[in-house]
Amino acid sequence: MHYQVTAEEQYVAKNPHHIFNLNILLVHLALSKVSLELGGGEPLFFILVPFISILVLSYIYFHGKTLAKTKSWFVAAHWQLAWRRGRILIMAYIAAIIVMLISHLIGLVTGGGLMMNDLSLDGGSTPIHEKITMFLAAVLVFVAVLITFFQTGISVYDAGKGIIDPKISQYLPRDENSNPELGKGDDEVSPETAKTVKTIEKIEKND
Repeated sequence: MHYQVTAEEQYVAKNPHHIFNLNILLVHLALSKVSLELGGGEPLFFILVPFISILVLSYIYFHGKTLAKTKSWFVAAHWQLAWRRGRILIMAYIAAIIVMLISHLIGLVTGGGLMMNDLSLDGGSTPIHEKITMFLAAVLVFVAVLITFFQTGISVYDAGKGIIDPKISQYLPRDENSNPELGKGDDEVSPETAKTVKTIEKIEKND
């Protein structure tokens, strides 16, 4: 759905999506590599990734709540949309942690089980169930990261065009002060349509 927005609103509405994607690039890619090098593959060091990511997503959530009271509905709605995507990441983190905990419990019960060579110079090995669960946990987070990254890239474009899914109003209700709807479609709203809407609003105010 297209909404009547100013150039400033279009610009500011992109910010939560930029923050979200910076979180993906810096935390999930750069920090993951650092954690791998510092921890030598130990799963414990990877806790840094969801911990810092959740801090960033918490900022998006709370700042969005503030904007809902002080800024336009369109801007606040895009912050709400970014947070909804953040929830997908958080659920993926929780699922991955549960998988790792199950792996740990299996290790306690079986006492290690079958071992798999780490292909390292020191000839170390790791229980095969740990290898499998680490891979599964990584896949869960990777899929969530990939999906939300592409979705957020599209939202940056939409914000610049004054577009957002009207279903977001389920989580951020509209009122009489919300940005007027200009119609559905993938194309930009023509200046004539925008002028018509403004004219109608002036007439309604005069009445």
